Amino acid sequence: MASVKSVNVTNLDATPTVLSSAGDVHGSVRVFKDTYEASSLAAGSDITIARLPAGAKVVDIHVKADALGSSVTLSVGDSADAATYIAATAMNTANKLISLSSDGKIGAIGNGITSTTTDIIVTTAGAASTGTVTSVVYYTVS
Repeated sequence: MASVKSVNVTNLDATPTVLSSAGDVHGSVRVFKDTYEASSLAAGSDITIARLPAGAKVVDIHVKADALGSSVTLSVGDSADAATYIAATAMNTANKLISLSSDGKIGAIGNGITSTTTDIIVTTAGAASTGTVTSVVYYTVS
């Protein structure tokens, strides 16, 4: 059995202590919560769910929706990649929750917003969407 330390704990135990980013250690989590009511929203549309400042680090994203349609999928990303955070997931059952922490890409946790304000977007696919889409984006700021 081994006893090991993560990167930031190793930095804290170093002599002298190596400072970590406030976005990684002892930072404050902020929340951007929003809702969109889709009414026959065409497949391939995107919904801007959050606008994060430069320096923000995404901690988690939750998207919950009504049953949007039998073949509707949602993915979560940004303008560079529609699935940066969560790959396309079927949204055909009521109150379905997708999240970065359970359905998303592990490498996207702590993903930094680098030089400019960045929009987080939900992209629809499969068919037209009808119903409520609610989102919560959790992030830290350095």
